[in-house]
Amino acid sequence: MIATSLVQLDSKTLSPTYNFQRVAEFIHAEAAAGAQLILFPELANTGYIEPISPGSGFHADVPHYGTALYQACATLDDDNIKKLIALAAQYNIHIVIGLGLRDPTLSGVMHNSSVLIGPYGIVGHYNKWHLWQNEKLYFTPGNTVSTYEILGTRLGMQVCYDIRFPEITRILAMQGASIITNVWASAFPEDAPVSDPDLFIHRAYTRAIENGVFFLSCNRSGTHGNFRFLGRTCAIVPDGTLLGELAHDQEGVLRVQIDLSLLEAYRSFTGIWADRRPDLYAQYFASPSS
Repeated sequence: MIATSLVQLDSKTLSPTYNFQRVAEFIHAEAAAGAQLILFPELANTGYIEPISPGSGFHADVPHYGTALYQACATLDDDNIKKLIALAAQYNIHIVIGLGLRDPTLSGVMHNSSVLIGPYGIVGHYNKWHLWQNEKLYFTPGNTVSTYEILGTRLGMQVCYDIRFPEITRILAMQGASIITNVWASAFPEDAPVSDPDLFIHRAYTRAIENGVFFLSCNRSGTHGNFRFLGRTCAIVPDGTLLGELAHDQEGVLRVQIDLSLLEAYRSFTGIWADRRPDLYAQYFASPSS
């Protein structure tokens, strides 16, 4: 069993010091409760970008938002990351956290990333491939993805909008991932009804059963201007069973136990990997002849 905590955090816009302090508080609490793996949402250090959607306008009281966002982003060797590494070492845990990251080589370039931290340092990180709407104004998309060995299994990461593209989950599963994490900052206008409160469950369920993986979906909470983040963090077993959910949009923690034997049972029963026909699929994905 892997004791896992998904933290439905409310981040403050352009306030990395405050946000990292909140993250540390949750790490202390969840590690004390026995967590071995702790997840935090997308852009947990910077808060979500502005304008939050096309045409919605700016809310942060800063003269040059893009510059302020870059300054709020982390580097993989800064003091805040070092503190998270120290906490991971102190409690012998792993942490997945969505972060705005500065490119290590190109000044002024930013990535929307998910970072995996373990007791011995940064295990790996992933720069979001599929950028949602106004994210394209600020972030440069990534072009590589990997899985990482932790806690007796392999873990792969994606970010928010990535879930709508089945290829990335399949690639991670083919790389051996048993657990796939998706960190979100998904919001709706405050006055708009939530048409499908189980939206996050549906999406995670689909990716879980078609690959036979544990899918951990960690969204944020709180408000940003006239938008509210939808929360509804959830965890899905490889056969599609709902392992746990936070059926609300408030700050909170979802605690679940991951039993890896359920993955073996589902894959061996269904044959979803043995029955694949990649030779046939390839014929239809080949580039058309000129």
